[in-house]
Amino acid sequence: MRIKIIAVCTIIFTLLIVSFHERTFAEPTPRQIVDNMDNREDGDTLTQDTLMVLINKNNQKRIRNIKNIRKDYNKDTKALIFFLSPADVRNTAYMSFDWDASAKEDDSWLYLPALQKVKRVASGDKSSAFMGSDFSYSDINGIEVEDWEYTFVKKNMKVDGADAWVVQGLPRKERFKKVLDETGYLKSLLWIRKDNHVLVKAKYWVKEGKKIKYFKAEDIRQVQGIWTPCTITMITTSKGKVEHSSVLKFTDIQYNREIKDSYFSTRSMERGL
Repeated sequence: MRIKIIAVCTIIFTLLIVSFHERTFAEPTPRQIVDNMDNREDGDTLTQDTLMVLINKNNQKRIRNIKNIRKDYNKDTKALIFFLSPADVRNTAYMSFDWDASAKEDDSWLYLPALQKVKRVASGDKSSAFMGSDFSYSDINGIEVEDWEYTFVKKNMKVDGADAWVVQGLPRKERFKKVLDETGYLKSLLWIRKDNHVLVKAKYWVKEGKKIKYFKAEDIRQVQGIWTPCTITMITTSKGKVEHSSVLKFTDIQYNREIKDSYFSTRSMERGL
């Protein structure tokens, strides 16, 4: 009888160990994957220089030089973008406050030196193009994860030699109008790398004009121990043909340097760098 009891206990213990390991190494849910992407390590502060290249359908290019500044305040984030050149956009500034609380609407402002006035960007305008690029204000500010419902399309796909999840995002029914107003997107596909949770590819279905936008991150490397895409591209297509594209190339990337709080004010936008 004692041998049988020991045998039964051994089987139960083994099953518990197997169950524990299955739970420990279980595949994360699509929502957890997107959360990990959204919350991945990106430093407490960031400064970087950005070269923006705008390319039309005739392959004609316009170049803009930009300075980016960001600072985290616990889970809230403040960011400031200054346009340095060419002359027609010089001293233009954009500032955004990304509040972690979902009930609190994010704030953003645009300063146009020709008007010498700071204008608040309304939520309904955030789906429009950011300074003539293929990135919208919403793309620049970042996604609101809780506004979307996520499902797997593929649990593994190679992207530039790295394993990635492919996750589909659809606006939550109760937040459909909010998502459409803020992003203009009806649907998204996200390719997220498994090793570092970087968004490496994306596809967005745009309601206005029934266009499709394609995002890609390249030259992904560790900068001060933080995985960083050094080049990102957004391409806008209509009926399968490229209409316009925008490339952002980041250099002089510095994380966790001291940034004064005084930078993040409308007065700072007007004063410039």
